[in-house]
Amino acid sequence: MIVCNLWRFQTRSRADKNLMAMMFLALTSCIADPFSYTMKGLPGMLPKVAVYATSTWLFAANMLAVYFWVRFLSLYLNGGMRRSSRIALNVVVLVGLVLLVINLFVPIVFYIDDNNLYTRSYLYAFYLAVDYMLVINSLVIYFKAKAKGGVLKFFPIWVYIVPIFIGGIVQSLFYGISVIPTSIAVSIAGVLASLQNEMIYHDQLTGLFNRSYMHYLLKKYTKRPKFNITGIMIDLNGFKHINDEFGHSVGDDALVISGRILKSAVGDAGCVIRYAGDEFIVLLNTQDDEVVEKCIAKIRRHFERFNIEKKEPYVLSVSIGAHKFNVKTESEDAFINVVDSRMYEDKKAFYATHAGMDRRKR
Repeated sequence: MIVCNLWRFQTRSRADKNLMAMMFLALTSCIADPFSYTMKGLPGMLPKVAVYATSTWLFAANMLAVYFWVRFLSLYLNGGMRRSSRIALNVVVLVGLVLLVINLFVPIVFYIDDNNLYTRSYLYAFYLAVDYMLVINSLVIYFKAKAKGGVLKFFPIWVYIVPIFIGGIVQSLFYGISVIPTSIAVSIAGVLASLQNEMIYHDQLTGLFNRSYMHYLLKKYTKRPKFNITGIMIDLNGFKHINDEFGHSVGDDALVISGRILKSAVGDAGCVIRYAGDEFIVLLNTQDDEVVEKCIAKIRRHFERFNIEKKEPYVLSVSIGAHKFNVKTESEDAFINVVDSRMYEDKKAFYATHAGMDRRKR
């Protein structure tokens, strides 16, 4: 799995990086587990050190694998995680790691007796609770995203959850049987298979969904008209200038960063799609004017924040147009044409206030 997915390291997607971290943790755990089993009961200091080291790593790796899963799901579905949630998650995991360090001197999680046999201690339940808490947290993230995104949000979460739950229950009930590392590996395999099926719907450069996925969603939406969808078209102002001034590789970076900004701004309220070139479409699962305006304002704020904090040699600004999709009265093409024309109205207004900008740089 790792060899076939090394390309994910070449992307700038934080979700992919968390997924790769899960895979490496699962790999090392699946190696450490049988090694630890082999060393148990053997006489001498070296086997004892090996059992302590591998057992400590297994506790840490299992917890960290689920930690990276929560981060992956938050990034994949929502484009990020709230600061308060991120801090709480980091604190819980940090406490778990500190306890494992303490356990090397005081047996509070597990201990190795004189016969080099492993025995659980009273804080073993803490790690079981943390692992399940993180898994449940991922379920909350998923269902909240699905509730806000409606038909726009889908992820086969059960292919990950079910093996983890079964493995945790089996390992807890049958002392001496260790199946959590392999359960995590099976879960990751399921997630990768699902993501592989989605590759045809992803833009290769930005990692966002592509126009094919937009057509799929809108077709799906027409069959379920109870859902309300608003389209927001976003176009980068002066993108040609970035390409001409700094080169196409920098222009590609600007597109990747713009996609990341949009995904962070939209969060779990909708779906971000790279429509064409430097044009993006956001599909929101609402037709509430207030919610739509707040989303547009948030998008503008996030781009403004980038320009204030930027480390890049260019400035990013956007023109935006929005339109509610009425499935009863208009086709998909008509919907796109309206939202596109409204975006161009905003673009005209932008250039009217930036009259000094060379038209060739637009």
